[in-house]
This record gives sequence, structure tokens and C-alpha cells, in this order.
Amino acid sequence: MVDRVIPTINIAALFDTDSRSDNVLAETDLAVFNAATTLGFMTITGLPHATDIGASAKHTLTTLFTLPAEAQRRLWKRNFEPDNPNLYRGWFPLHSGPTLSREGFEIGPDVVRGLPNPTKDVLLEPTPWPSDTALPHFRTVAARYYAAMEAIGAALLASLSRGLGIAPTLFKDAFTEGISTLRLLRYIPRHDLPISSALKATRGAHVDTGMLTLLAPVNGVLGLEVEVEKGKWLRVPAEEASLVVNFGGLLERWTGGLIKATRHGVGAVNSERFSIPFFMEPSPDTLISPLPLEGIPPFKPFLFGDHLWATTTRFTENWGLSDLRPHQSDYEDPLQSASDPSSSEPVY
Repeated sequence: MVDRVIPTINIAALFDTDSRSDNVLAETDLAVFNAATTLGFMTITGLPHATDIGASAKHTLTTLFTLPAEAQRRLWKRNFEPDNPNLYRGWFPLHSGPTLSREGFEIGPDVVRGLPNPTKDVLLEPTPWPSDTALPHFRTVAARYYAAMEAIGAALLASLSRGLGIAPTLFKDAFTEGISTLRLLRYIPRHDLPISSALKATRGAHVDTGMLTLLAPVNGVLGLEVEVEKGKWLRVPAEEASLVVNFGGLLERWTGGLIKATRHGVGAVNSERFSIPFFMEPSPDTLISPLPLEGIPPFKPFLFGDHLWATTTRFTENWGLSDLRPHQSDYEDPLQSASDPSSSEPVY
């Protein structure tokens, strides 16, 4: 570990449009921009919707993992239960990754708004839900949590637009019909699993492939570490009333390297752990092309949906699915990801 501090930024000014001063907003924008363009990580406080994303809400969301095995199986992705209709959204079971220690459930935007219907794009697939009888308040809490995270992410992107000096509508329009993912994760201790010592100790170091990630501590545990220098790691503090923000490789590429996507991973945790990352993702038909910024290297424009499918099908729970959604544009991987499928897989 190294003696550096991840900045903590109170972003209340991004929401308090009635009483804030221009100076306070400018100071907040500068702090967000500096964090994004240096370390690529920050902790944010002064959050709206505190009840919707607080400890009680997170507890309700993680009760999903108490469902009986048969109820869980009805939510499994088709990769694991061929009779289920859902392919992209839903549950991937325990032991489906290389460390055998992770399971998760992925929720899409249909929790807060309708999806185009009918659609043939798997990225617009509806989320399969547990029954209201089994988990009476789960979907309501998930909807409020998702909406709050979307609002916080949108405010951060608006702040970055001001910092970059680009039109605020550029990011705003891309995310108006976004397909962000709320991911519920459960980890079990690795020490007794039949895996190598190297896998038991791995951080799962990676760079997120997308735009922006919001991560909340659950039960005061985060376990996240950031590589601030080559081979030197800094533990991210877990403050219950805060969110950790980091930026993905796509946003780094889109901004010509101004915004940093930093390698991070999870240190060894020898007890059950939950994690709830929220991945901000624009609509699939968003055209990613060089921003109107001086000095941005040119790259071939592509559709976000093609990038998302190309990267998500590298994750172990989605292996073998890449051919099920043909590219809808001429796509070349802008991140030039390593061939190892696990190299860019989020752990959290």
C-alpha cells in the first residue's frame, strides 16, 4: 500500500440548483474534473435520495440471495438454465467464474421505464423478477435505487461536460434512454474452495470497459483497492453514506485520455461479502466518435451497443454468446483489450 489519499468530494452543489452559488458549483466541477483526470477515482458525499440508496435499501436488495435454490434457478441466465428466456439480464450462479466464489443478478432500465417493444436487441431484454410473494418489496426498492443512481451519474456527467468544455447535451442525450446496469453481487470466502493459491489471493485487477461506475459499501465493507502506481495499491475507504466513483476505458478513450480509467481490484476478504455496483451505460445506438476537443486522437466511430456486447461477452458468465448479437456498425475494439477474457472482468 502507498500513502496517497483518494479525494472525497461533496457534490451537493450539483443538485442544489436553488440556493447554490456559481462559485460553489465551479469549485465542485473543478474538484470532480481534477479527480477524473488524475487518479480516475473519487469518493462522493452530499448525495440526494439518501433513503433510496441507504443501508436499509441495500439490505433489501441483498435479500435476493436468500431465495430458495429453485426460485433462484428460475432467474438464471439461459447460459446456465437453457429453458429460461433471459440471456443478458438476470442471475449468474455461484461457481460460474474462475475463482468459483461469485454470483450475481443484473437489473436493467425496465425497472424504471418501459423498453422498446417488440425489440430484437438482446441489450434491451427485460429483467426477470422474483415473485412479489417471495420478496415483497424487492422490485420497488430496486426501482428507487436504480433511479437515484441514474440521477447521480447524470449529474457527474453534466459536471464533466462543463469541465471538458463540451455541450451538455452530448452526454445527456446519450443517456436519456440509457441501458445502465444495477448489479447485485455476493461473494463467498475463497480459502476453502478447490482453486489455486494464486486465484485465492488474486485481486482480479482490471479496468472497467464502460463509462462510469458507482459503487456503494454494503455493511461497511468494500474491499476495493486502486493501483495508484505500477504495483502499488491503495485501499478505498468504505464510508456508508458515500459512493465510490471510477471511470471506464471507454470514457477514457472518448475523451482522448483526459479522463483516466485506473486499474483496481478487490483484496482478499475471508468472509461473505456483498457488492452493488451501478454501471452507467448509454443507449445502444449512441454513436461514439471523437469529442470536439483539441488534441484528441482520431478513431473509427462505432455504436455503444456493439462495444458493450463485445466486452460483456468476455465475462465468464457470458462466454460463448458473442455471435448472438451481430455488430450493427463497423466495430473495432477501441480499448485493444487483452485476449484473456478475465483481464477486463469487473470483480467488485
